[in-house]
Amino acid sequence: MGKLISLYNTLHEASLEKTVDVIDKRSLSDNVVNKIKEKRILCGMTQKELSEKSGVNLRTLQQYETDAKDINKAGARMVAYLALALGCRVEDLLDIK
Repeated sequence: MGKLISLYNTLHEASLEKTVDVIDKRSLSDNVVNKIKEKRILCGMTQKELSEKSGVNLRTLQQYETDAKDINKAGARMVAYLALALGCRVEDLLDIK
């Protein structure tokens, strides 16, 4: 329940369809750590540091880390900047199945 409540700030103005999609995705991936967050932690960076190093807006980065935004729908330049800042490949950040 706490996880659902924590999504309020991100989803309180979203459409019902978007809210359901995010909750479904979160429930399926409860035990899966977000790829960006995992790489960031391995690099020993805070969200703010990654934001500054990559040039990606802090709020946007937070939304990608919480899966409120889909990294697969991000612009190529943004994903490339994140990958460069994290020292990894673009493919390492995307959810490619």
